[in-house]
Amino acid sequence: MSSMLFKTVMIVLIAFFGYMHSFVGSTMHNRPIIIAPLVGLVLGDLKTGIMVGATLELVWMGAFPIGASNPPDMVSGTIIGAAFVISTGQEVAAAVALAVPIATLVLIIDNAFMTFFIPSLCAKADKYALNGDIKGVERMHITAVIVTKLGLSILVGLGFYLGVPVIEKVLSFIPEFVIDGLNVATGLLPAIGFAMLARMLISKRTVLYFFLGFLLAAYLKVPLLGIALFGVIIAILTVTRENNGGGMIDDNEF
Repeated sequence: MSSMLFKTVMIVLIAFFGYMHSFVGSTMHNRPIIIAPLVGLVLGDLKTGIMVGATLELVWMGAFPIGASNPPDMVSGTIIGAAFVISTGQEVAAAVALAVPIATLVLIIDNAFMTFFIPSLCAKADKYALNGDIKGVERMHITAVIVTKLGLSILVGLGFYLGVPVIEKVLSFIPEFVIDGLNVATGLLPAIGFAMLARMLISKRTVLYFFLGFLLAAYLKVPLLGIALFGVIIAILTVTRENNGGGMIDDNEF
């Protein structure tokens, strides 16, 4: 097996691994921070894979499904974006410019699966349910998941094998106003992601710690690891004090 063919097979497996996260309880291993380093391992550049994963994680931090509306396909965008940066030696930011349009294109294909393929299996599942055949319903569910996700995985592998020029040619058919809209959305998504995290984490009790971390980094030049360790110590002291009813800590307990 040639090196390129082997890498393509591994890319397909990585994509399938990412797409199947919901099959085992939505473990979230489809996130860029997981998928991109795996691509880096396959292509021999783990460091760049981690950097691309962290960058794309910021892009899609604020992207989540709402009702029947799904965000762009993170797995395909992450894999192709990471492979492009690693293969060409481009800046990590180039992964964003390529990943978002690809993710949107694959989302359209995924929606086509949902529109034309899944309903036929649902109809069969309904017939099995009427006959009390639970195993038949399960088979339809498993078939729907595996076939759709395997199809998308092969599509991602094909995109990797054909190379970025072919992908860019396909993307060139997307209207310019759509690409412009995606670029604007790419700039907004990280801000939305941080705002969502801030809303969940920051309260009247914790906002002072947030500003303390900012001051340590901005004025005292404390590295992030040092700030994180300070945070761990403060968290342990706070939890320990609350568990002791706000009183003194018993020296005999660890």
